[in-house]
Amino acid sequence: MFDESKCDFCGDCLARCLYLDFDREQGAREFERLVNSNDVEWLKDCITCFACNEYCTKEAHPFDLILERMEQSGNYVNPKIVFGLKNNFAPKGEFKPPGLQGPVMSLCTIEPNMPYPVKGKLFKGLSFVRGKHFFCNVIFPHVGNESIMRDNIQTLVDKYASLAVDEVIFLHDDCYSLMADIAPKYGVELSFRPIHIFEYLLKYLEDHKSDINSLNMKIAYQRPCASRLTPWKEPMLDEIFALIGVGRVARKYDGENSLCCGQDMKGLVKRGKKFPEYKDVNIKDAKDHGAEAMIFLCPMCHDALSSRCKEAGLQTLMVTDLCRLALGEELGE
Repeated sequence: MFDESKCDFCGDCLARCLYLDFDREQGAREFERLVNSNDVEWLKDCITCFACNEYCTKEAHPFDLILERMEQSGNYVNPKIVFGLKNNFAPKGEFKPPGLQGPVMSLCTIEPNMPYPVKGKLFKGLSFVRGKHFFCNVIFPHVGNESIMRDNIQTLVDKYASLAVDEVIFLHDDCYSLMADIAPKYGVELSFRPIHIFEYLLKYLEDHKSDINSLNMKIAYQRPCASRLTPWKEPMLDEIFALIGVGRVARKYDGENSLCCGQDMKGLVKRGKKFPEYKDVNIKDAKDHGAEAMIFLCPMCHDALSSRCKEAGLQTLMVTDLCRLALGEELGE
């Protein structure tokens, strides 16, 4: 939630934005207008990437206010789209806690969007939870709605608590961000520790170093928007790359300077004046810096960019599949 007491109106949150054209002075003035509830035209040019929360060194959470104003206006995207998404992801039927053994990994609803199945050595011995009962709802801030996500957090946390496990591994970056960052903001307590997939992969690889075959690849990494909320786990990814012999090219749009993948949900949601350009800029940036493959954490990012990557001669792989290759596994078609 936005904390006005921590905001010094420095203007950095808007000046550093890759999608708005403000300097620090303009950014400070425009954000102050937003705090004072004045209408601001640039609100529709925001692409809801959470970046300004990461940029803010005072931890005032400026994006949270932006999102609040979007919902108040009610017209960031067509309300029918928000209503349709809400109905589409609403769980059907009564929730019954599954009886599970072994470590638990959550797949949310992303499994059908994974380019390769979740199988092989990496996932052996895990129990999985999946489906709409475990949907994280972090999609809704991307369409300018906070309430749907916020109002379902406690119910979702209770479902995970019913599994009676100490830890839950999250394959979906949005789910991890909800548990590790968003839920605590709203005062929702967890009875389990959320484990990011990076932490799980790194431990597995360190425990199985003798099974690793160096890939000797130069790659570009497409960082998901939700990673803005939990940047502390990013160094683990570089450790993973080092273990499997992957070189991450130092491209322009990486880390804090990451650019949105351009996912438009099959044309339903187009955000910002520059939105159509993001896909091509990302791919050109990767190619210009010598990458031979684009690596993804988010299946929706993969969905947005994979076809254009292939046209540009870039192989596309999820982080998990990159690790599977390093362990000598074949991914199949």
